[in-house]
Amino acid sequence: MRYCTKCKKLYKGDETEKCFVCGKKTISDPSHYSPVNVVTANGFELERIRAALHDADIPYSYQEARRDTGIQILNSAPPENCDVFVPLSAYEKTMNVLIGIGAVKEEISQADTEKLREAEKAAEDEELPPEKARRIRILSGIAFILLLVLVVWLVDIGFEFVKSLFVK
Repeated sequence: MRYCTKCKKLYKGDETEKCFVCGKKTISDPSHYSPVNVVTANGFELERIRAALHDADIPYSYQEARRDTGIQILNSAPPENCDVFVPLSAYEKTMNVLIGIGAVKEEISQADTEKLREAEKAAEDEELPPEKARRIRILSGIAFILLLVLVVWLVDIGFEFVKSLFVK
């Protein structure tokens, strides 16, 4: 795991020598207390993320994204985008929470992507031929109608029985 001390970004794997955002050299052993930038959000999404982290008892902080400057400074508007930071020790728990609320998409590995494609292809291969699917639909429709007739017949018998109890 690599870490950029300037951008506070975390990179999986040890092959990333430089940060993709700022170009600074990454380090391999960050402290458990190092702040990690987990997501950039604004408005309602930021409030939703803050509430989820608060509910999960995850310490966090946020600040205006460095790339967002300009008009909000002039008119005191809230920042458009804020970076959310958590300690490295809470990173895994934070990612689970963010994936759970849909704020971050789960990263899918290349192997998982290949397995997903193979499963989709197998499902396509298992599709029924049109003639067989039509027969199954017709038989299902007939079975449904017969089931309805059976239910109506049983209800009718039940009412006749109840009526016979009260009428002499």
